[in-house]
Parts: sequence; structure tokens; C-alpha cells
Amino acid sequence: MTKRQIQFDFGSFVLDADLFDTDVSKKFVAHLPYQVHLTHWGNELYGSIEKDLGEENPVEDIPPGGIAYTNQGNYVCIFFGQKPAWAVEYIGQILDNHWQALVESPVPKAVVIRLTGR
Repeated sequence: MTKRQIQFDFGSFVLDADLFDTDVSKKFVAHLPYQVHLTHWGNELYGSIEKDLGEENPVEDIPPGGIAYTNQGNYVCIFFGQKPAWAVEYIGQILDNHWQALVESPVPKAVVIRLTGR
């Protein structure tokens, strides 16, 4: 299984993540980079990537640091303790416990998502 590494650049800090080897995550990578305006809901950030990537294997629970996609709004979602409102595609994971920066920092309003140089 090949993993692609991406980066979430919030301006004041950057989080690295691995994407899983799924059809939805491959489609996600194909359209990088994204500039996403974020909405904060509980312990989740989400925003539209304006691309319908379809649906493959939606799940109802995402661990903290999990990255998800839903075609209901074409949202990329970053979870840090919140349960999804509906089943979503679990496409990746923020490395280590670095997702905790989302809890400890002021809520970001936007993010640039791109492939890492590694």
C-alpha cells in the first residue's frame, strides 16, 4: 500500500499527513493544491474543495487527527475529537499527535493543502 504525504499549511503552523491508498484519496491528490476556507464545528474543521470525488467506503467514526472527505458539500474535514455528523470517507491521518495544535491554537480560518516535497 502506497501512502502519499500531504501538508496542511494554516499560516501560523503546518501539519503533515499521510493519505491512504483509496480511490477517493487518489482523486483528492489529483486536484491538489487546494485553498480552503474553513468552518469550525466542535472539534472539527471543514471546508469545500469544490470537487465531487465520489463515495467509496464511508465510515461513521474518525479518530482524532483523521482527515476525511464527504461529497455532501464536497468537504475536506479534519477531526480532532468530533464525531462526523454523517458517514464520511476516511482518507488520511495527521502524523503523530501533531493534530493537537488544532486544539491549542486559535481556530484557523483557511488552509492550503498540498503535496509535501518528501
